[in-house]
Amino acid sequence: MNKVPISLNNPQMISVINKPKSQVDIHGRGTGKSYIIGWEMNDIIRTMPRSVTSITGRTYGQMLTRTLPSTMKFLEKVGYVKDVDYVIGRKPPRNFATPYEKINKYDNFISFVNGTGFLMLSQEREGSSRGPNLDREIVDEALTLIKARYDEEVSPANRGNEENFGIKSKNPIPKHHGFRYVSSMPYSQEQKWLLDFGNYYEEEAGIQIFDIWNRIVKLQLQLITSEQKGERKISREIWTEITRIKNQIIPFTSRSGLLFTLANAFDNIENLGFSYIMREYEKQSILTFMVEILNWIVDKVEDCYYHIDPQKHVYYDATNDDFITLFAKDSNYDAKLLDAADCRFDLDCDPSKPLEIAPDWGSSINLFSIGQERHYNFVTKIVEKVDCVINEFFNKPQETNIPMINELVQQFNNYYREHPTKEITFYRDRYGDSRQPNVKNSNSFNQQAIEQLEKYGWSVTTKSHRGMEPPQHDKYLLWVNILKGSDKRYPTVIFNGKKCKYTLISMNNTTVVERQGKFQKDKSSERSKKILPEEATHFSDAVDKRIWTKYGELLLRFQSSFVDARL
Repeated sequence: MNKVPISLNNPQMISVINKPKSQVDIHGRGTGKSYIIGWEMNDIIRTMPRSVTSITGRTYGQMLTRTLPSTMKFLEKVGYVKDVDYVIGRKPPRNFATPYEKINKYDNFISFVNGTGFLMLSQEREGSSRGPNLDREIVDEALTLIKARYDEEVSPANRGNEENFGIKSKNPIPKHHGFRYVSSMPYSQEQKWLLDFGNYYEEEAGIQIFDIWNRIVKLQLQLITSEQKGERKISREIWTEITRIKNQIIPFTSRSGLLFTLANAFDNIENLGFSYIMREYEKQSILTFMVEILNWIVDKVEDCYYHIDPQKHVYYDATNDDFITLFAKDSNYDAKLLDAADCRFDLDCDPSKPLEIAPDWGSSINLFSIGQERHYNFVTKIVEKVDCVINEFFNKPQETNIPMINELVQQFNNYYREHPTKEITFYRDRYGDSRQPNVKNSNSFNQQAIEQLEKYGWSVTTKSHRGMEPPQHDKYLLWVNILKGSDKRYPTVIFNGKKCKYTLISMNNTTVVERQGKFQKDKSSERSKKILPEEATHFSDAVDKRIWTKYGELLLRFQSSFVDARL
């Protein structure tokens, strides 16, 4: 095999330098994803001779027409010669070494001369992706996988051979029993599991990688339009800003040995040229271009009921660092006490003001959305009046051994027991006034919750909106006026991004539908077995009740009926 020097683009170089145990690459078109798989194979051949690695795809057609050609091109470039250094789909020549694992069928197997093998697995038929014990996993276009089937058939086979490559060997290989997933950007809820691998950026380093990445993509789009207009000075300024922001998400490997990376065509611009990006921009729809080429994270659905802008409406930095520092010293840095956070750890909870609770009662989930008015905007760092959604609590019938309402109130009280102002404004769920548990002569859901809160020493004031539900069309118009932020007669509403995770998921994934000239919320997610109750529209309903009860009359007073065009 001849050694040939090769050049790698930035995304490819990152994996070569970091050498993680496992890696997930979410890259747009034009970044050289298939070359990455070729490099991965080359590294496995050199570091784990006689190993067996799976290459899984949704169909063999996908692997044979998309994965294999580009991979073979890379292998050829680094010096591998087909039918000399490796063979595909047939029993290898006698001079080839064999894998440690016995291979009975070679139909979908790639054999290398040093005994290293790659087993191509397809998900076309259930059970067809089962194979021998594996030393590593590779998946191309991971967003196309049937995740449950993959977890059942392939991942459990990533075992064995510890004496050859693992902890029982003389020279353990870090990559052994790891995985490499390569994919373009997920665009549906079923595919979003791939993005979960990147959560460690925030958990370990406080980096909101997905929000920052989308800011970069927006700037890249501005760069394209400024280039179209010939505004070179503006283009240079935007490019400088892109570079600055990118330094905030420099890839790093997690404590568990995982590397997650995002990349798009701009990361391979030296090979592609700017003309490629401009050509794709001109011939594709804007949404396709942003997702496929710029690798835009679709963090909310098209035609979303709520136009939440992460840069304007979501904050993450609201911890009471001074209190936490003193608390840690006083407790001698007791890990258990520090882990049991309560409202004193929160900077966005004003101890001198009442707390606002909006419930939503249902058979699959009961929940509280917690809010409070403040005179400080935690997003912009400006002193101004804002309405904050600061926390959320929920439970489901299968997760508690005591009455759901009692357990939910208990969650709330455990967290806010140190809140000095023992006052609550309770925004009644009108269905909760009429619904009762299956117990004769029992109180309504709302009344039971209020009684439980009063037992813990809270003084409760109730408020209600007119009608059983806020009117869908008017409520939509109210949110449009609130979230666009251009009319100062409407309140500023912001969300704690760390504490209100499911609230934001619920709101960002709620679509608006139009019926007979009126806008309505699509609540079909509440009936879907594929969507968790906490991710359905329940939390958005709770926020709606509080906001509509407080501010709904503004819509009538100002006669605001204009709706901006939806993108």
